[in-house]
Amino acid sequence: MPKDGPEVEEGPRGTLSAVGQHAGYGLTIAGSVGLFMLVGWWLDERLGITPLLTILGAFLGGTAGFYSMYRHLVLAPREERERREGDA
Repeated sequence: MPKDGPEVEEGPRGTLSAVGQHAGYGLTIAGSVGLFMLVGWWLDERLGITPLLTILGAFLGGTAGFYSMYRHLVLAPREERERREGDA
């Protein structure tokens, strides 16, 4: 039965590769939340409606980061698997 998700090598090298890859997904979420919060904070300061856009930016950044992780962990492997099955 084919497994979902990216292919991982066996052994310590594969484990470190998988840990690094998944840590990158976490950093993507954290970075997008931070970036969108920063933009929201900057707009709040400009428009004087603190903290509305900062909070909205945090939610938008979390959504963008989660979608990126979902795309890499669910959609890309599914498309790759369908492509391989279509070639066979």
